[in-house]
Amino acid sequence: DLRCSLGEPPRTLRIVLQSVRDSSGEMLKGIAVTVQDLTREVELNAAQSRFISNVSHELRTPLSNIKSYVETLYELGDKISNEEKNDFLGIANSETDRLTRLVNDVLDLSRLESRKEIQFKAMDLRPALEQTLRNYKLNAQDKNVNLEMDLEETLPTILGNWDLILQVLDNLVGNGLKFSSKGGKLKLSAYTWPDICRTSPIKDIHSAPHCELVSPLPRLRIEIADNGCGITDADQQRIFERFYRVENSVHTEVGTGLGLSIVKGIIEKHGSRIFMASEPNIGTTFWFDLPLEQADADELRLQAERREDDRIWNSLTSKLEINN
Repeated sequence: DLRCSLGEPPRTLRIVLQSVRDSSGEMLKGIAVTVQDLTREVELNAAQSRFISNVSHELRTPLSNIKSYVETLYELGDKISNEEKNDFLGIANSETDRLTRLVNDVLDLSRLESRKEIQFKAMDLRPALEQTLRNYKLNAQDKNVNLEMDLEETLPTILGNWDLILQVLDNLVGNGLKFSSKGGKLKLSAYTWPDICRTSPIKDIHSAPHCELVSPLPRLRIEIADNGCGITDADQQRIFERFYRVENSVHTEVGTGLGLSIVKGIIEKHGSRIFMASEPNIGTTFWFDLPLEQADADELRLQAERREDDRIWNSLTSKLEINN
């Protein structure tokens, strides 16, 4: 029983050799060789270990801060001023909020990666877009950021999950607003892509066999664009990684570093992908496509499973390249 990695890209194989004997068990008839591909299992175990390690690290910092300030209040309560007490309680409260966000994000990731089937329903996206901007109206006013919405006059009905799509919009608009400077602009757009393109009608229907031709089934494209600080090329390569925070290098904004990983997972569950374009000091645009109501729900799930398999394989090959 042995394991080895071979090939390009490398795969992890388990090779089991078992002797085959006759019915009496005395005479050796041959050797049975079984080869198992353990690539997926190995990567899942490695991903689980990394995830647990990262979560443990992220939990430890706010817990330590909460303990330190509460402990100080408990031991020196009579010796510190009311102003200091309020400062300590404010910090402890902020760190508690940080823990809550982290736990909620971890639970969201777990649900997305459980391969649990997502329920798709026909839905009108306009109310979700309008609700998202209403939710951030006050925040935008505080930062003097102008929120704009540019929607196609008649948006087609899509096939999706209302709660998950609302979470995507909330995350992307919230991020865009967080990194927008005062006096900036954040624009939310939605339109059909590609446009339906019909062929010109055949004048003589008896001249040749014909049918109505259209382009491949279009989708609804969503764009969230801001003219904020932008993201460097190096950060763009890692922006969707778990626990990766751009603000570590250029900002002081808080966050768990899991939001865009969750967004990516939700979009992939809808059989699509999320893209971005950004330039430092100019702005950032995220966009993704959602399937129309006429789309095949089973096909969307199949595409989502393929993308999940690709993600695991890409993660494995990346790790092996680093180790080598």
